[in-house]
Amino acid sequence: MQAIERKKIENVRYLFGSPTTVKSRYNQLIRTFPDIKETNIFAEPVFDSATNTIIWTTAQKGSIINFSKLSPTDQAVAKKLLSKGIQNILNKAKSLNNQEIVEFVYNCIEIPSMNNIFLVRGEEDNVVLTEWGFVSDVPGMEKGLLAKIISVKRVDMIFEVVYKDNGEPAPNEKFYFEFEEHTEEHISNQEGIITLQEVKVDEEVKAHQKDDNQTVNENKFICYEGGKYKLEVERKIDMHFKVLDEQDNIVPNVPYNFEFDGHTVNLSSDTAGQIILRGLKKGTKVVVKSKGEHTEVYNFVCEDDRENILRIKKPTYQMKIKIVDKKDNIVPNAKVKIKIGNQTKEYYSDENGFVILEDVEPNTKVEVVATAKKQKKQKVQKQQAK
Repeated sequence: MQAIERKKIENVRYLFGSPTTVKSRYNQLIRTFPDIKETNIFAEPVFDSATNTIIWTTAQKGSIINFSKLSPTDQAVAKKLLSKGIQNILNKAKSLNNQEIVEFVYNCIEIPSMNNIFLVRGEEDNVVLTEWGFVSDVPGMEKGLLAKIISVKRVDMIFEVVYKDNGEPAPNEKFYFEFEEHTEEHISNQEGIITLQEVKVDEEVKAHQKDDNQTVNENKFICYEGGKYKLEVERKIDMHFKVLDEQDNIVPNVPYNFEFDGHTVNLSSDTAGQIILRGLKKGTKVVVKSKGEHTEVYNFVCEDDRENILRIKKPTYQMKIKIVDKKDNIVPNAKVKIKIGNQTKEYYSDENGFVILEDVEPNTKVEVVATAKKQKKQKVQKQQAK
């Protein structure tokens, strides 16, 4: 192994953790692509704890020349070798159809400057990189190899928008895409497809949705030729309600409050007695409250293909019947027969002369017959004083 460059770790910045962990990233890179020779572009880092130094080494044989010391002709050779090698690695990564591996490779091929490129002159020319996986802390600084070596291309990015639960296409889903310092808004078509046109190859694209002006469902992608991109969304369901009376007759124009996920929506039944609550996530808990003097509260859970019944009950009241005699004096403990419909029940008036009936519907015909107990006259015996 040939040593290419030595550097104190405090002078090295990495996209991957710390300088002391970069060796494991190198091993990961080699394991990911065991069958392609282009990984020899990456110098192997060796950490010397005694001197707190990273030593960059290579197994390539030949004289090693820094890019800055090459003639313009040899710089062009180095660029051509590097571009070809990088493209082969990227193509291999993309063929695996794994976005994380593609991003891993893109991060690896970032370097601080062109001075981290070396030409290895031997039986055949090769190139090698040091300090790969570099991240600049200078805002706006061009991004290492990607900007300097690989030519800029533009391609269409085609996103498949699917439901998480079954992978089926998800139409009418709105996403916001951030790339090239601007934001675009797109809605998936009936096949669940969103197309971003003419995006730079190697450009990072961020996608997200909004829920009540809050950013949700964030995703990040790297644009590349022939790329496949997928956006998963929660399935949304139209929740159906039907308003019926106690005889299962349809009742139109009945208002309700619907409470879910911190929102309140006011809706009324249509001429078919139906109410549709649109675009809810499956499993959402919904509390429904009737409006008016008598509030009914219902609890539902949003499910597929389910019609939820809102039952209208006629309002009922407490009915007080006062039992009095001919002189309007109250009659406590009077026996009272009350007939409602086909039912007759017996009651007794309380100490204030009242019989109280609960839950009586308005306009209900009530027949009342009251019978007071006759009080026995007390016999008074006069006794003669002795």
